[in-house]
Amino acid sequence: MLSQLKVNNRNLDPLWKKISCKCDKSDIEKSYPLIECIHCNCEKADSSIPIKPWIVNEPIIDKNGNVTGTKKREVTEITLTNCDKYGSALGWSF
Repeated sequence: MLSQLKVNNRNLDPLWKKISCKCDKSDIEKSYPLIECIHCNCEKADSSIPIKPWIVNEPIIDKNGNVTGTKKREVTEITLTNCDKYGSALGWSF
């Protein structure tokens, strides 16, 4: 059974949430991603952060550096890399 995903380095009060959206929601041609909107771009990045653990096939490497097989591993913890300027997620690693 999968456990809870732990997310390290999450910015709880990012600047991008205080920046107003510049999109005209009534016109698709005046909305993100067709226009530059910091708020929507950062919101999309933060919504891409995983929320549940998942299983990966991890390679088994021998002492000579050769892959000899794989084993299943549950990813239960990730660490975010955040944008220094706006505080949104740039990426994550496990």
